[in-house]
Amino acid sequence: MMQEIDYNLLVNVIDGNATPEEMTLVETWLSASEENRELYFRVKDILDQQKAHTLNIDTAAAWEDVTRQLKERTRVKRMKWLKYAAMIAVLILAGGLATYFNSGRRSPAPEMQLVQTTTLQSKVLPDGTKVWLKAGGTLSYRSSFGKGDRDIWVTGTAFFDVAKEETPFNIHAANMEIAVLGTSFTIHEKAIIVNSGKVKATAQGQEMLVLPNERVQITTAGLQKDKVNAQIYGAWKDGDYQFDNTTIDELKDMINSNYGLDVTVISPSEFKGSAISGYMKIADEASLVKILSAMLNASIIRKGDILTIQPK
Repeated sequence: MMQEIDYNLLVNVIDGNATPEEMTLVETWLSASEENRELYFRVKDILDQQKAHTLNIDTAAAWEDVTRQLKERTRVKRMKWLKYAAMIAVLILAGGLATYFNSGRRSPAPEMQLVQTTTLQSKVLPDGTKVWLKAGGTLSYRSSFGKGDRDIWVTGTAFFDVAKEETPFNIHAANMEIAVLGTSFTIHEKAIIVNSGKVKATAQGQEMLVLPNERVQITTAGLQKDKVNAQIYGAWKDGDYQFDNTTIDELKDMINSNYGLDVTVISPSEFKGSAISGYMKIADEASLVKILSAMLNASIIRKGDILTIQPK
């Protein structure tokens, strides 16, 4: 569903006069829905046609003209970006429309690139950093990324294998700030799990150093750290799991983190001494259920987002 946005805010971004806060608001609006992104490119199409007439216009008048033309278009040709969306990779230049308004004005705001995915996607950033982005997540960064600037904004779940450079790599998540020089880790909305290297996590006024096989979570009591097998928490990206005496409680936690499923264990005392080890290839939730059922000698049933495990 298309969300409303202040037309002055949108035109400020188009005009290259947006503040960093306004840029962030519009980027959030763009990532919120397919309809918002379609509107963005429809506006771009209209302004492209009006290019010769929009160099020195009033903001309100410009928007009224755009909305009028949008209403007149009962059949709008699907934009080129839809082809990219079909390939699950959408690149949006948030400052791209500023080129139509920059005559006699200051330089436009830095371009931002936004990648949004509806399935698992991997990407190599300009500095060589590898990112795996889970379905529903977004990744955005400036066009200057890798040139003395390594700031990136993330929503959802992502795994990073950060290229080592002197320039710090900074991640801005919804609830946490991450500073790193070279490491691999998984980040969620309210947690970070480090595979290698070290990172500094900042949230709720607290700072915490996170080392390999450690997890930091945001809780109502602040940042909390615990020990985990980090490899299995990042294995959703390729399905390569290395279990090491993994208990039923650890499996419950990992399944919830990796697949978003709530796990209920019937007669948990029956699994008290159970643990699994070894390499396993798990492609999706269906293969996960099949493998764990055999390894635990259990009956596993999924209903919606709930996975029930019980002894056979």
